[in-house]
Amino acid sequence: MVGSLKALTIGLTTLMLVVAPGCSDDSGEERSSSQEGQPTTGSFRGGRLPEGLSGKRASTFRLNDARDGQLDTRRLTGRPYMITFLYTDCRDVCPLIGREIGDALTELGPQRGEVEALAVSVDPEHDTAPAARRWLTERRLPDNFHYLIGDRRELKPVWDAYYVGPQPAGQPESLHTASIWLVDRKGRLRTKFSGGMPIPRGDIAHDLKLLLDEPA
Repeated sequence: MVGSLKALTIGLTTLMLVVAPGCSDDSGEERSSSQEGQPTTGSFRGGRLPEGLSGKRASTFRLNDARDGQLDTRRLTGRPYMITFLYTDCRDVCPLIGREIGDALTELGPQRGEVEALAVSVDPEHDTAPAARRWLTERRLPDNFHYLIGDRRELKPVWDAYYVGPQPAGQPESLHTASIWLVDRKGRLRTKFSGGMPIPRGDIAHDLKLLLDEPA
């Protein structure tokens, strides 16, 4: 069930600006290591969310996990998590995002098991469970990196809630919305990275550590 995030329209016009060839991002913000986040956590290195969106409760949903069973984001309360949007046939942006998230989890060290990474398919016709599992295995991504799949009817409410344009059918070039949202222990949106350009190494892990330092 998708929560109330979809109803928020603040900043929607800027959220679909194209930021790099071959992909679009859902924020007009330029990513910078000096951007501030919530006052309670100091400075995030991810982008500042539009007023009215930052700190709002993230949309909740339940989707099939390509590895096993289902994942319900309501059960993640108490744990920070990342959410991004990928497809297995992608040859440019998606492998980069997967590596950046994998690196962030590695850099968390002993804390890496305290967060979750969620990748939601933007190509339901081709992102089968075997294809998604193969994608995860090839990149040696850990068990707390979840590739979530479903049919278009199941995925569209999630795309809409996070202002995502899916990968157009039959397009060899990556044209879907690429971003990495960070959600805190209380299920609130806190910051976001553009996936359309390389993210400086350590920035995602830095922001996750800020969220891990907050009380549940």
